[in-house]
Amino acid sequence: MSEIVQLHFKHTEEEWVAASRLYLMRQRELLLRFAAMFILIALAFALFAAINEVVMSLFLLSLGLILSTFVLALFFVFPRQRFRSDPRHRDEFFLEFTDDGIRFQTEQIDSKLNWSLYSSVIENDRFYVLVYGKGMMSVIPKRAFTAHDQETIFRNMLRRKFGYTSGPRSLKELSANELERAYVPPAEPPDWR
Repeated sequence: MSEIVQLHFKHTEEEWVAASRLYLMRQRELLLRFAAMFILIALAFALFAAINEVVMSLFLLSLGLILSTFVLALFFVFPRQRFRSDPRHRDEFFLEFTDDGIRFQTEQIDSKLNWSLYSSVIENDRFYVLVYGKGMMSVIPKRAFTAHDQETIFRNMLRRKFGYTSGPRSLKELSANELERAYVPPAEPPDWR
């Protein structure tokens, strides 16, 4: 008999933005952009200090500042804009997870998804992020779990579906005893708005 995990929640903007940032921090492209930004700015100052090359220094500094503006917008502005512009984020989510798939319901959506849609899982202490494309994700807040057993069943499903590998697909491995100690039920009931 298949185990079922049913969750009901509504995203908050701060939570979704934090999940987006977690996803972005796991992307190699963002880290490369950060590195390029610092290298360009450092080269600009080095050229100016070493050989007093004003034109090339200003050019490299301009490139570095443009890239840093883009990276900062990608990290701080775009996730918030994406949340506010997508009407799905204002809906209540009713999710049902089984080994066979995921039933996904909102006011606008009623669908059954296969686990194969998702390519990886990212976890932190606040939520699970199920990734299904470049920049595409489903955020499952841990506050939506009403009991430790429910989250344990969900975590076991993720282990069966995604396994434990190195890299962005890995989940934090905790024993059952560690999970029991780590689990703290929410102070307030889930947000039913």
